[in-house]
Amino acid sequence: MNKTHANDPADRILAAAMEAVARTAALKIEKEPAQAAADRARGQARNPVVAFVHEGRKFRYAAEIRTIDRAAGLGIVKARMEKCAQPWLLAAPYITAEMADQCRAMGVQFIDAAGNAYLKARGLHIYITGRKRALKDAPAAKDRATTATGMRVVFALLCRPELLNAPYRDIAAAAGVALGTVGWALFALQDRGHLLADKLRGRGFTDKKRLTEEWALNYPVRLRPRLGARRFQAPRPDWWKTARLEKNAALLGGEAAGELLTDYRKAGEAVVYAAGDPTRLIIDNRLKADPAGAVEILEKFWNFDAGTGGGKTVPPLLVYADLMAARDPRDHELAKLIYERYLANAED
Repeated sequence: MNKTHANDPADRILAAAMEAVARTAALKIEKEPAQAAADRARGQARNPVVAFVHEGRKFRYAAEIRTIDRAAGLGIVKARMEKCAQPWLLAAPYITAEMADQCRAMGVQFIDAAGNAYLKARGLHIYITGRKRALKDAPAAKDRATTATGMRVVFALLCRPELLNAPYRDIAAAAGVALGTVGWALFALQDRGHLLADKLRGRGFTDKKRLTEEWALNYPVRLRPRLGARRFQAPRPDWWKTARLEKNAALLGGEAAGELLTDYRKAGEAVVYAAGDPTRLIIDNRLKADPAGAVEILEKFWNFDAGTGGGKTVPPLLVYADLMAARDPRDHELAKLIYERYLANAED
C-alpha cells in the first residue's frame, strides 16, 4: 500500500479504512498513486483510487471520503459520484449498522475504519456490519467551519464568493456572526484544503463543488436544528403564491422555492425563512400551529440579497440542502435540477 499524505485528514480516513477492511475481509488492498492531497494543494482535487485484490482479480474504485451520519448524506454522495467514469465507494470513519443497511439499499458501496464494508461487483461480494468504532477512531477536535456559526460563514462565502477577499467585518456582517468567528472559519477551510491563499491573487476555493456538497450534507445536522423550526397549517396549499413575504422579511425555501425556480412540479410543502419575529407573517397568512403542518418557518440566518426567484426565494444552495435532506425521492430529483441550473456552473 502506498503511503498517504500524513497530515491530510481525508487521506488518514482512507488509510485507516483500507487497513481495517484488509483485516476483516481478508483482502489485499492497494491505493494507487493519485496524489490526492498534492492535487488538492494545487487546486486540482481528484478522488483517490483504491484497488481490491480478490482471487487474483483486481477491482478498482474511486474513493469518496466523507463522514456520514444520516441517509440524506448518502443521497448527496451518490448524486456526486453517479457520473464517475469508474466504480466508486464511500470511505468513512464509521458506518453504523443502520447506515450500512441504507447503503446497501441505495447501492452505495463503502468501507470504514472499523472494518465494516459493503462491496459488490462481479466476482466480489462482501457485507460486514456491526463492528464497533475503536476508541482511537473517535471524532477529532471540532472543525470550526462545520459548527453552526462556522457554517453561516461558509454559506455566505459560497453564495457570495467575492466576500472571500473582503474585510472580515464585511464577511461577519453578511454571515450574521461575531467578527472572531470569521478568522477561525477561514483557517479551518484552508487547513482542510478547501481554500488557497495567494499573496497576489488572494483567497480562492480549491474545489467549490466539493465544499458545496459538504455544506449541504452538514446543514440538516449542524445548523438547521438551531433555527427554531415551527410547523403550521395554511388555509390552502398555494397560499405562498399570493403572500406578501417581503413585507415580513421572509423568503421561500424547500419545495415552494423549487417550484418557483424550476417549475418542475407543484410544491406540497413550503419552507419559509423569516428575519426577526414571524408573528405578523403567521397572522397575515392565517397560519395555524400544527406539528404535522405543511408549512415550516425557520430563522433567516444570513444578511445578503439572495437574488433568485424574483427576490422571493432563499439562495439556491439552501434550497438544494433542504430538498436533499427530505425523505421524498421526488425532492431529491428536484434538488438535482436546482444544482444543475444554479450551482454546478457558479463562478468561484
